[in-house]
Amino acid sequence: MMIIGIVIFLIGLFLVLDRNNQVANRLCFCNREDKSLNILKERYARSEITADEFNTMKNTLVNDSPA
Repeated sequence: MMIIGIVIFLIGLFLVLDRNNQVANRLCFCNREDKSLNILKERYARSEITADEFNTMKNTLVNDSPA
């Protein structure tokens, strides 16, 4: 019983000390939109897509994001 308490404490401590939110980002799907938007911005910055294409894709990402 004591071991379970120690394990739970250590997991909690690890999550609190995870300052870069690396664990939280891997566990959460909310970061998916940010990655997609960053890729889209990079493609626009490299002139791979036009401003109209960028705006259309951006609106699609923002409006059709999962709940």
